[in-house]
Amino acid sequence: MRKKLLILLILILLAALGALAAWQYWTHRYDKLITDIAAKHNLDPRLVKAIVYEESFFSPRARSSQNAVGLMQVTPVVAEELIEATHSRTLAEAIAGVSGSAPPAAASFEEAMSDPATSLHVGCWYLHTLLNRYRDKPNAVEAALAAYNAGPANVERWTAEGERGQLSRNEFLSRIQFPATREYVRRIIERYDAYQH
Repeated sequence: MRKKLLILLILILLAALGALAAWQYWTHRYDKLITDIAAKHNLDPRLVKAIVYEESFFSPRARSSQNAVGLMQVTPVVAEELIEATHSRTLAEAIAGVSGSAPPAAASFEEAMSDPATSLHVGCWYLHTLLNRYRDKPNAVEAALAAYNAGPANVERWTAEGERGQLSRNEFLSRIQFPATREYVRRIIERYDAYQH
């Protein structure tokens, strides 16, 4: 009986170690890519990693009901904003402009954004744009994250320009009218804080 129990305990331990190894691999496999691309866009890689964790849980093929695709869940609307902001004629040209290299040959938006590097470049470009938009205001990171999830127009609607400077982080979060966006921002901030420590 003892021998069977010992074998069972060893099997449980091996299974736990295997699960831990798989978790480590899955949650760290893009660390270097995230660090390199975040640096190129002047972003903290820990913030980018916290977003990737929340948006796609490190799955480059992730898709949402809002047609968001890839590690950073880039939407077609963001792709259009990128094309417009870079004065490009095509998405491939716009991606080349923000990444410094041509994207993988892709027949569609979905294929392009399923490439981890492309999704990171476009998502980081958009995040950097949002952080610049709110940079001189309190709660800039929280506002940028809310805008990343729900759009800048909603962030502007939730807090008047003058009053945003008066709000603490928790007060700003309580103003977010979409519960899913409020929780999204909270989870990313918590993970970002944990990554910083």
